[in-house]
Amino acid sequence: MDPAAGSPMPPPNRFAPYTDENHSATLWIASLLGLIYVVGVLVVRLFIKRRVFGFDDAFIIGSTAVSVGQFIAIFKGLGYGVGVIAANALDLTSAGKVIFSSRVLLLVSNYLAKLSGIFLLRRLFVRDDKTNGLLCDISFGFIVICGIISVFVGTVGCPSSTFFKQHCSSQVLRWSIVTALDVITEVTTLLIPPYLVWQLQMRTSYKLRVVAAFCFRVAIIIFSTMHLNAWIKYTNGEPSPFLIVPVLIWQQTLLATSLITATIPNLKAFLQSLSTNWGIDWGYSTQPYGQGTYEMGNVKRSGVTASRAESEIPYSPRSQVSGAKFKTEISTKARERPASVEHNSSHSIGSGGSQDLIIRKETQWAVESERAESTIML
Repeated sequence: MDPAAGSPMPPPNRFAPYTDENHSATLWIASLLGLIYVVGVLVVRLFIKRRVFGFDDAFIIGSTAVSVGQFIAIFKGLGYGVGVIAANALDLTSAGKVIFSSRVLLLVSNYLAKLSGIFLLRRLFVRDDKTNGLLCDISFGFIVICGIISVFVGTVGCPSSTFFKQHCSSQVLRWSIVTALDVITEVTTLLIPPYLVWQLQMRTSYKLRVVAAFCFRVAIIIFSTMHLNAWIKYTNGEPSPFLIVPVLIWQQTLLATSLITATIPNLKAFLQSLSTNWGIDWGYSTQPYGQGTYEMGNVKRSGVTASRAESEIPYSPRSQVSGAKFKTEISTKARERPASVEHNSSHSIGSGGSQDLIIRKETQWAVESERAESTIML
């Protein structure tokens, strides 16, 4: 082969070639993987929560549906010429419109995922506590307002038909505000779980596990910042369907991570369901020593497990009732029940439903006194 001829052209049957004038292959990979992960995680979540479906699941379904629309917009944009130089693009106007739409769908899907997390916190930790309920309601309203502001700031005054012809006015400032609101709302959702969990009467190690399940959304802050950085670099140059590829790759990463991390706190219930099928013990048992014994048994998914403890303690106050004893019985139950039954119960601590057993328990105390035949000593 003549070296002067340069590198050979890729074969014509290649789906998405990667050349100096075509970077669509990387965007195809990022968007396809994002779609697979998002849909796959939703299927796992629906399997986990099939018996305890709630508003948090409804919001994540809506978020996933919007994200699928975003992926479709990216695919259509690739068909119109996104990822190639402007001279080789099939239709720049149509490509600009669908990519502009994908930016809006990104914001809507991301904020729906945030709202799903707030509803999950409410199901797990808020029952009759009006203070915690008000905290979740205020956070919900704040996130809704931030989402609406983000959509308006990112779209108003920016015609989609000229997306690849000229940059929108104050584009860097617009998306800096959008990113700031995204980070602020994420910090809000990260601070609420520790506050709610630390009010529960449970071991510190268990509290840390619950908090850690919600801390994966720290990645959203990182990816949102990286997305803004890529957007600023793109804005500093000429509008181009070729140069926007890094921005769109970060967009797919941010969106997929947002939906995946919104489902991670539900995965503990999945591990607990495996304990029944595989015989793995994911529960715990404590047996302190002493005159009174308190024992907690493993919680089974299909029924009710109770642990009982009894102690007989001699009672001899100043009046010295000889032989009098008090018998104390403690009965602890953990049961599965669908979310629809929760509304009929007013004395149990709130939770996400039948499989969210890390929080829910019902405890009953029965205190009896037994007085033996005795003589009162003055």
